[in-house]
Amino acid sequence: MMKDNNLSEQIRELAATCGIDALGFAPADEFIGYAIPHSRRKSPALSLPDAETIIVAGIYIGGLTLPSWSDPNYGRTSRLYLSGFFLDVVAPLAPLAELLRKQGYKAVLCNGSEAQGSILPLKLAAIRAGLGWQGKHSLLISKKFGTFLALGGIITNASLEFDGPEEKNRCKECNLCQTACPLAAINIPHVLDTSKCLSNLLQEENLPEKASAISKNRVGDCEICQEACPWNGKHLKTPLETGLTKEFKEKIEAWESFFYLQNLVKLTEKGYRESLGRLNTGIPYALFHRNVLIAMAHAQKNDQIEEEQ
Repeated sequence: MMKDNNLSEQIRELAATCGIDALGFAPADEFIGYAIPHSRRKSPALSLPDAETIIVAGIYIGGLTLPSWSDPNYGRTSRLYLSGFFLDVVAPLAPLAELLRKQGYKAVLCNGSEAQGSILPLKLAAIRAGLGWQGKHSLLISKKFGTFLALGGIITNASLEFDGPEEKNRCKECNLCQTACPLAAINIPHVLDTSKCLSNLLQEENLPEKASAISKNRVGDCEICQEACPWNGKHLKTPLETGLTKEFKEKIEAWESFFYLQNLVKLTEKGYRESLGRLNTGIPYALFHRNVLIAMAHAQKNDQIEEEQ
């Protein structure tokens, strides 16, 4: 099938108007050796039998931080948590899917919030599309954006111009992310042990005592390995200016007031759904409230230590 380079360019131009910061096209081949052999994610053809192309999009979230994160009296989350793209990037990709459909093609969006879940291993798809490589912390690393890309994808039967080649892995001998993890969740390079990862444990009913002891003011998610990654150094100091970053700056004051632990602990289940439900974190209210109580205990202990000094 002949590649439609004109349509490829139309998609790229439209993506730029939708707040998408990175875009790549890749062949819709099966992901050989995918870790979950029975998952529909292992092959785009399981979601779209005549799949030709995977479109992978990234939105930069490096600027979505709160100054109060360093204060133990405020709840801390993550950039991904605050972005609203905790699962997949969906809404910004909808216009791209609509363009494909108007041209007579099929387009299936990844949407982890739906019952069947996402339909692509987005990190692997992003690597195939030339957007970056997989770091030892298992996350996608981009030379331009570090690990701070929220990802989304489309499977289509349109034959588009593929990007490539794949980025070479640039982690080399660096193991800073591995040594930084307080729970040893990435002892094996490129493999995340979710049973030890603090981000995952904060979403589990049974939070191990060791995890609770090091969680500090984290009420949802953890970025310790990302903060240790050298490819994020410039983003931690001076995040890139993007439409999303500028938009977020206007929300900082409100978010900080919201995450003040004395306010957060009063949040009802209804208030939780209304204020954080749209973020699609999937963390039940009871577990979130538990995390808030643990953060408050850490804050009180910190205050006691300061008083004794």
